[in-house]
Amino acid sequence: MRRPLSPTLAKLAEQELNETPDRIQQDIIILRVWIRQQPHLRARTEDDFLIAFLRRCRYSLEETKRRLDRYFTYYNLFPEIMSNRYITQRLLDINRLGICLYPDLPKCDNRTALFIARFGKLDPNQYSLREIYHFTSMAMEIVALENDYASVAGICEIIDLEGVTSDGMRRFDKQFFRKWWNWLHDCSPLRIKEVYVINMPKDIQGPIMFLYNVLSMQVNYPIRVLKNSEELFDHIGKASLPEEYGGTNGHMAESVAYMEDLLNSYRGYFEQEYKYGTVEELRPGEVAMYEAEFGVNGSFRRLNWD
Repeated sequence: MRRPLSPTLAKLAEQELNETPDRIQQDIIILRVWIRQQPHLRARTEDDFLIAFLRRCRYSLEETKRRLDRYFTYYNLFPEIMSNRYITQRLLDINRLGICLYPDLPKCDNRTALFIARFGKLDPNQYSLREIYHFTSMAMEIVALENDYASVAGICEIIDLEGVTSDGMRRFDKQFFRKWWNWLHDCSPLRIKEVYVINMPKDIQGPIMFLYNVLSMQVNYPIRVLKNSEELFDHIGKASLPEEYGGTNGHMAESVAYMEDLLNSYRGYFEQEYKYGTVEELRPGEVAMYEAEFGVNGSFRRLNWD
C-alpha cells in the first residue's frame, strides 16, 4: 500500500525524481495498461512495485517500461538469482551470516539508505557467492518496496573487504559477475548513488584496483577506495553507520533481525513468483538479449587473479 512521504523526502522526490503526487496514479494506470498489452510480459502490477520502478527511472514512462521489461526478461536470462525465489531456511541462514546488511535506521530525511557488503564473512565451503547474490536480489526488491529512503534518495554501498583472500579472488566468477553487474544497473529498482570500498588486504590490491578502474568507467556515481573505516566519517557520518563501524546507528545484529522480519513477512509475495517472467516466443520483434557492453570479450576477459 502506498505510503505518504515525509515532507523532506517528498521535496527530494519532486526535485530529483520528477515525482508529482497528483500524477502518480495516472502513471500507474498507464503502466498497467501497457503491461496488459505486451503479449510476452508477465509482470507485477502492484502500486508500490510500479512506483519503485518509476522512481528508479525518474518518472520517465518509456525508461520505466524498458526497465520493467528487462527485469522480467532476466527471469529467463539470469535464473541463478531470479528463479526459486522462496523464503527458505537456508535463505534465512544466509541473512544471519551478516554478509549483506541493510540498516533500517536512522531515518535521515534525504540521506541515502545504507547497504553493507562484507564478503570476507563468506565461507565458500558452506555457501556459494551465487547464493549470496540470490539473497541480495530478493532483499533489494523488498527494500525498494519498504524503504522510502532507498527508493527516493538511493543506496550508499559500503564494500568491506576485510578477510577476503587471494584464494577467494581466484574463485571469482567473471561471467557470473558480469551478469550480476548488468542486472544491478539495467534491471534493479534501486539506484546506487555512491560506493565506498574499505579494509582492502594488500595481497588483493592488484585485481581489486583493476576491477575498480573498469567499473568506475561504467557508472555515473563515485566509487571511492578508502584506507580504513574511519575515513567513512568524512563521507557518511557517524549517525548513519552501525556501531561496529564507529557510528551510532545501532548494531549489525539489529539489521539482520530487521531483514529477517521483512523476509518472513514477504513469504506470500515470493510464493507468487512463478507467475512472472517473459514468454520470448510471444515477444513482438527480436528476442531480447540485453548483453553488457563490456563482457568476456572486453575488459573482464583480461582480469587475472593469479
